[in-house]
Amino acid sequence: MSVPEALAFDMYGTLVDPIRIWKQLERYVPDEDALRVAEVWRQKQLELTFRLTAMERYEDFEWITRKTLDYALAAAGQELEADQKDVLIAQYNNLERFDDVDSGLKRLKEAGHEMVVFSNGTPAMLQATINQEGLHQYFQGFVSVDEVKVYKPSPKVYRHVADRLGRPIGEVRLISSNPFDDVGAEAAGMRAAWVDRSGGLFDPLGSPPEMVVETLTELADALEARRR
Repeated sequence: MSVPEALAFDMYGTLVDPIRIWKQLERYVPDEDALRVAEVWRQKQLELTFRLTAMERYEDFEWITRKTLDYALAAAGQELEADQKDVLIAQYNNLERFDDVDSGLKRLKEAGHEMVVFSNGTPAMLQATINQEGLHQYFQGFVSVDEVKVYKPSPKVYRHVADRLGRPIGEVRLISSNPFDDVGAEAAGMRAAWVDRSGGLFDPLGSPPEMVVETLTELADALEARRR
C-alpha cells in the first residue's frame, strides 16, 4: 500500500455548518428571517474575502464576520444590540459539526493520514472551534490564512499549507465542500476532494475533482481504495 496522504481540511461548511447559526439568530430576529440572515451572512462573508484579495488588502476573518453580520441584518431590516451581536460572533467559535465528522475523521486518523485544519478563520477562531467541538483529537494542528495575509483561493495559501506540512504541494489533498476552494487548490497544483454536502452545482471555473464524496466516511472509503 502507498503512504497515507496529507489531508488539509477546510473548516466552515466542511467540518462545521455556518448556516445552522440561524437557530441562534431565531433568539433575536423573527423566525422567517433567521435562515435568510444566516445565508446572506455567509454569502457576504465569502464575497468580502474575494474582494479583499483582489484589492490586495487584508482584514482578518473575525473583522469580516462582524461586518457581514451587520450587512445581513440590515438587508433583513433588523437591528440588534451590540451585546446580542457579540453573542452571535462568539457562537461562530462553536458552530454545529456535520453528523459524519466524528466517524469520518476517526477512520482517517486510524488510517494514518496526517491531518490539519486549513481555513480562512483566524488562529483564535480556529483554536476555539477545534477545542469546543472536540476536533483537536483528530488533527495535528491548524493552518490559518492569517499567516500569509491573503484568502483562499489565492495560490499563496495552498503553497503555504504544503510548506507547513513539509510536503510537495502535489502530495497534499484539500478536503473542502466549497467548490471555489477545490478549484483553487487544483489550480495551485494540489489534489482535492469535494465533499458535496448540498447536492449543488460545481463551480463553472473548473470541473469537479476526481474524488467527489458526500460524507467524510465516504472519503475514508475512497482514500482507502486508492491506496490499495
